[in-house]
Amino acid sequence: MRARSETALAVLTLVAAATHFTLETWYHLTWGQPLQALLVDYVCNALMLLGGFRSLSVRPGSAAGLLAAGWAYALGFGWRSVFGRIDLLQSGVRATNGEPTGAIVIVLLAALGIVAVMLLWALTLAWQQSRRSGG
Repeated sequence: MRARSETALAVLTLVAAATHFTLETWYHLTWGQPLQALLVDYVCNALMLLGGFRSLSVRPGSAAGLLAAGWAYALGFGWRSVFGRIDLLQSGVRATNGEPTGAIVIVLLAALGIVAVMLLWALTLAWQQSRRSGG
């Protein structure tokens, strides 16, 4: 049985995946980045879309675990990206593509906080689901 807030989380996950896909594609086309960096973002989007659509389609069942997987992946690579940029800033290394790294880091830190909250929400739902199913 699904928790009441899972539908809201699934919808927010789909919105976040669409937004992330759009912004990362724009960033890639505007500032350039290695293809493997873009592919990591697309894997994240695929996980989030899978979790969101699956959650909305298995009613009254739950796909909280898939939602948690998508948000955990986003937090993991987001953490690496943000703190890698902070490390480069502290070392005095400037981005070779000319991006305004200082401003971007502030936005990314805020986004990372939001992703962490969403992950906690998804993990709570998955934990509740496992308790209900006896697993």
